[in-house]
Amino acid sequence: MTALAKLETPLAPVRTADVDWEVLGTHGLRRKRLGHDVSTGHVTFLLDIPRGWHGGGVAHYHEGFEEVLMLSGSVTLDGQHHWHGGDYFYRPAHVVHGLAESSQEGARALVRCDRMLELLLVPEPERSTEYPLPGQTDPRGHVFSVKVDDIPAECDPAFPREWKIKSLSRDPQTGARTFMTIVPPGWTGSAPAMAGDWEAFVLDGDVAGAAHRYGDGDYTVGSAADGLLAASASERGATVMVWMFDGAR
Repeated sequence: MTALAKLETPLAPVRTADVDWEVLGTHGLRRKRLGHDVSTGHVTFLLDIPRGWHGGGVAHYHEGFEEVLMLSGSVTLDGQHHWHGGDYFYRPAHVVHGLAESSQEGARALVRCDRMLELLLVPEPERSTEYPLPGQTDPRGHVFSVKVDDIPAECDPAFPREWKIKSLSRDPQTGARTFMTIVPPGWTGSAPAMAGDWEAFVLDGDVAGAAHRYGDGDYTVGSAADGLLAASASERGATVMVWMFDGAR
């Protein structure tokens, strides 16, 4: 699967404000689908969890992964650990979770999954917190919870020297990786080719590309040859969430 399958036109911006909310499940969740590959179910979306939300509360797992950046609010899936705005996690397939799902204050999150997430129930879970089933082999591993603010912002030789990169997770076998890019205000230059197809979401700020300007809440995909957002300038600076599908970087 490549990123380009998720949009008909590479680099075309999807404006979050223009996407309608759709009901997700039966417990009050809503989502805005940003990119969706109908052949695989691979989807990236903005998730809204209402205040006072309670899920089904039944332990389950999926055949696909869930990758989440919490944008605001908080949520728990076991009644013990709470993810808050600014937290990131990567849950591989075959990890049991969802024993006590609730959100007192509500939450917003940016979510990516590699297929439709059918709930495979576990009537008698072995633990009260999420845990992998035997044979879970995702080389990226189970990134249970990372505070993005605690990750150092570092230079990366693959990108312009003025940019800073926060690495969130990586597949050591394929080179696929998830990272946050910080572009400083007033930057001008040229985004180099990437090591693989990618998708990106602008968390804040602005980026001018070859044919489009991207701002807060904009999403798009591109090929390795495009360079990230085909970026050439940023007036206010920007923070961009990036998912790269494969490559050596």
